[in-house]
Amino acid sequence: MDSSIPKEYPMLFKRAFIFLTFVYFLTAGITWVAGEAGDGAEGRVTMADIVALALIGIFVISKVFRNKNPLRLPQEFVSYLPLLVVFGFGVAFAVYPLRGLLELLIHVFIFLVAIALYNMYVQMPREEAAKILLKMVLYTGALLAVVGLVNFLMWPSLIPGELGGLRGTFRNTGQAGSFFGMYLAIVLPAFFTGQIRRSLLNAGALTLIAVALLFTFKRAASAGALVGILLLALSMGLSSSKRDKRFGISVLAFFILATPVGYLLFQWALSNVHGMDYWFHHKFNNEAVENFSSGFLEDNISAATRAFEMNPLIGVGLANVIGVVTAKYEIHSTYLAIIGVSGLLGVLGYLFFMAIFVLRIISGMDRNPYGLYLRYFFPMLVGLAISWGYTYHLRKREFWIMFFIVVLMRSFSVTERRELKMGAIDSGNPDA
Repeated sequence: MDSSIPKEYPMLFKRAFIFLTFVYFLTAGITWVAGEAGDGAEGRVTMADIVALALIGIFVISKVFRNKNPLRLPQEFVSYLPLLVVFGFGVAFAVYPLRGLLELLIHVFIFLVAIALYNMYVQMPREEAAKILLKMVLYTGALLAVVGLVNFLMWPSLIPGELGGLRGTFRNTGQAGSFFGMYLAIVLPAFFTGQIRRSLLNAGALTLIAVALLFTFKRAASAGALVGILLLALSMGLSSSKRDKRFGISVLAFFILATPVGYLLFQWALSNVHGMDYWFHHKFNNEAVENFSSGFLEDNISAATRAFEMNPLIGVGLANVIGVVTAKYEIHSTYLAIIGVSGLLGVLGYLFFMAIFVLRIISGMDRNPYGLYLRYFFPMLVGLAISWGYTYHLRKREFWIMFFIVVLMRSFSVTERRELKMGAIDSGNPDA
């Protein structure tokens, strides 16, 4: 047994679960599938899903050995259930119910994985669990970034695929941008709380994730990260805490100093990476902006509107946009997709879910390391919310990794607050 955890907690379960968590965080960034992407189970199941099954298996076995500890389901998790129910009704009345059922099962499965992860780590010592998880996100993100950068900048034949930005172990640059943006949002606040040590190695790993994000050329993900970082620096600069002000200035100084280096690397890549010059100018010019607003965005709004009109209450159902509303494409954007696939009830369910998540984050903001993490993470969440206007985040593994870590941090913060209060009462402090 490990003396640092409850006596009834077998060390074997702990070590196996930590190892599989690392593998899960890593394989969450490998989105290759055995079949045609998006077509049936073979087009959806990835290596991460196999690892997730093992995680759930260890969790179930551990509950058998530790049955006196009930399943913990914080309000953040409970608040997602109404939306799942609405999704279920939508699938039941969909044109293609089997297709919708598979999509619903994917949503439910990834939700259960997050519950298993939360329940296992919430029973570990707070400092240990927080540092382990945040460092795992940092190092797995950096490893995937290295593969992507080597493939994109130096060795295109390493992972053959279409040109158009850093893709690496992902099926497309959109998945890569969403992933690296999320991992950046998770780990950056931890540098300011000390849960990730501010060393040259760790700073280099963080930089790799940021550079990989930029080279995906995904405008929504990059814009979301930039907004989050600027809001974080601004909130720190306006804080009454001298420590926060110092960190805020450090963030701005780092990006000011990193800009010339990034610019030189970017210019080198434009000249030496095949197809990059064409793709960059294709993505970032006035015509591209006009095409986005008058083409892509308009098409998605139109698809969401038509789907909503077919069934304003519960929408057309998950995975029932293609072949029912559009000929080939799903709706890009969480907000438009929710309107189209789940109707008015789905919109209310999603707003309830996200509102509870945000309010719980705010209520957990204390001066302990976990509350400070939430305080520093909140601006990054605002940036992520902007990027979700382009991507659908509810079925992305990286979203649920972020979700369970943030919920865990909130739980740790509240527990520490309660323990400090009880300690003050026991010591006879009248202000407790």
